[in-house]
Amino acid sequence: MKNITLPALLLVLAACSCKKNDDVTASASTTTANSADGTTTNNFSRLYKKLYNVTSVDSSSSTSIKIKTTDVPDHKSPFFPVGNAKYEAYNGDNPSFSTQINLMGTLSDPDLLTQSLTFTIPRYPLLASTHSSSTGGPIGVARNGVVYFNQYNGAGAALDALEINNADQYLGHPTPTMAGAQYHYHYEPKFLTATYGSSAFLGFLLDGFPVYGPYENGVKITQSALDTYNGHVSATVDYPNDKIYHYHVISASSSVVTVLSAAAPYINGGKYYGTKGTVN
Repeated sequence: MKNITLPALLLVLAACSCKKNDDVTASASTTTANSADGTTTNNFSRLYKKLYNVTSVDSSSSTSIKIKTTDVPDHKSPFFPVGNAKYEAYNGDNPSFSTQINLMGTLSDPDLLTQSLTFTIPRYPLLASTHSSSTGGPIGVARNGVVYFNQYNGAGAALDALEINNADQYLGHPTPTMAGAQYHYHYEPKFLTATYGSSAFLGFLLDGFPVYGPYENGVKITQSALDTYNGHVSATVDYPNDKIYHYHVISASSSVVTVLSAAAPYINGGKYYGTKGTVN
């Protein structure tokens, strides 16, 4: 736990109205660029409306969506400064948790910092002819404006104890101080699945395809149900009459290293299914 009290951050976040579990009706209509409701669609207009805690969502372009975010979570964390209204001491199940982050032997104890990020993603995403790798840094944005990272550390190796033991009770953490203290999720965003349900929409990856929770139609998703990119085509709670391509997070029963590491590949299989957009 941090032992230095810092002044509370002044955060300006977009207001939103949120409620537990998504309220979706099977009769909701879809307008798509390539097909009609009831067939495979790549129009995710109804999902853009579920994004919150972001600076803006610009859907004025016919080819792309721009999502701007400060990357400050709407939930509490031990990575907020002590004394901040959003500070909460770690209360998860990993006895090895620490706010101290080790970056190639250099230790830091970061307080997450406000970012200014713009995601530009395809409005009507399609299967890519060449699948780009999900490199380091942000690979997508969660529905609450927090960024997603892939399953590798800064050196390109699979996440290990050095990263996992820094995951807070909602399975997020910032990059080290010298890397900007950018808060992000590598794993299932526990706050979102607890709030909206384990089958809910959880955000977008850079290729414009949505991310969903670790359950579908009441069944826990395993890697055997997914392709190499950690996704598949099926109906979802938001598109009960359609078939859409979407990614799934893989759930773990504990945040202890041995259990959480077995949940690889977390959010993405290392490459994008579609053509990736940009983030800057």
